[in-house]
Amino acid sequence: MLIRVLLGFESVLYSVLTPVLPHYAHAFGASKPAIGVLVAAYPAGMIPGSLLGWWIATRAGVRRTTVVGLVLFTCSIVAFGFGSDIAVLDGLRFVQGIACGCVWGGGLAWVIAISPPERRGAMLGSVFASAIFGTLVGPVLGTLAVATGTGVVFACVGGVSVALTAWTLQHPEPPRAALGAGAPLRVLAKDPRIALGCWLIVLEAGTIGATGTLLPLRLSRFGASDVAIGVTFVLASLLALRVNPAVGRVVDRRGVLPPLSAGLAGMAVLLVLLALPRSPLVLAALTVLTLGGPLTAFGLPAVSIMTDAIERIGAALAFGSMLFNLAWATGETIGAPAATSVARATSDAVPLAALAALMLATLLAVRLGSAISSRSALSWSSRAERRRASRRESRPR
Repeated sequence: MLIRVLLGFESVLYSVLTPVLPHYAHAFGASKPAIGVLVAAYPAGMIPGSLLGWWIATRAGVRRTTVVGLVLFTCSIVAFGFGSDIAVLDGLRFVQGIACGCVWGGGLAWVIAISPPERRGAMLGSVFASAIFGTLVGPVLGTLAVATGTGVVFACVGGVSVALTAWTLQHPEPPRAALGAGAPLRVLAKDPRIALGCWLIVLEAGTIGATGTLLPLRLSRFGASDVAIGVTFVLASLLALRVNPAVGRVVDRRGVLPPLSAGLAGMAVLLVLLALPRSPLVLAALTVLTLGGPLTAFGLPAVSIMTDAIERIGAALAFGSMLFNLAWATGETIGAPAATSVARATSDAVPLAALAALMLATLLAVRLGSAISSRSALSWSSRAERRRASRRESRPR
């Protein structure tokens, strides 16, 4: 429950900026490129934040890593509310990205360490669902900040961060044995499952960045109002909120291969279809289905694949959290600029089709590769049952 609240809180701060951007553009006379830098500062900060979170977690533990992230959030979000220069806001947003890397790095490893193997997929699904819920609350908070004053609202958010820090300190550090130990980087680099998991997360984050930029512009071009566009993405998030825990339960019971295959195949089809409708209503319906359904269905299996590989090798779970954050930050940083540049030179259909082709190529590699079909296709519950059976057989009669 603690980590669900913390990751939901982080997602609120991640998405709070969207309705505040016009306010800053007007208040500081900032150009579109300057606003783009402000938006990109957060995911850019996640990259060093992921490395910092891993370094702290392996030396001081995941609880202290999470606390460091919350303290950084407290300082940077309060100062952000009173910032009077766009360059200062860029720097503070970058610090918030570093805080995000620490909170996710510590929190995700913490959840994996304390989750029973047979229920780990469902627990991760509920954690990711909380993060999705936070993205729904963020724009509401941002709208309130514009209406009442950014200083007051963000100072209150800083107070919430202090309270969450105190709550985190009340929980004990998980046992070191549960967090894993070190493993040579050359061993980790040679494991194809880790590379596959990272690629899947990059692909998901890049797709979210691309579609989150192209689809609102496309909906607006066909006559959808700002309110209708906002409702479309809220409905997509609500659908993902319901799908994530269900995917986690499927992973526990049947392994990663069924939801992963369905997600990649479904996304490939829907991405191509998104370029066809000219009706805003049809396009909005396809957007909700695409972003709330199959895209959600292969993000959680990607984390499961990486966690399984890292546990088999005996590496620290914080290393997996770091890889997740790095892969996500990379995909999100690349996705939107690449998609908009290609669409400007050609049409929206080209980047959408390119993403669909990447989905199909990944699906083909997954189905043909042995790393998933022979090992990771086993669910956590089946592996846990095999371990329990092995211990029962080894007991003296």
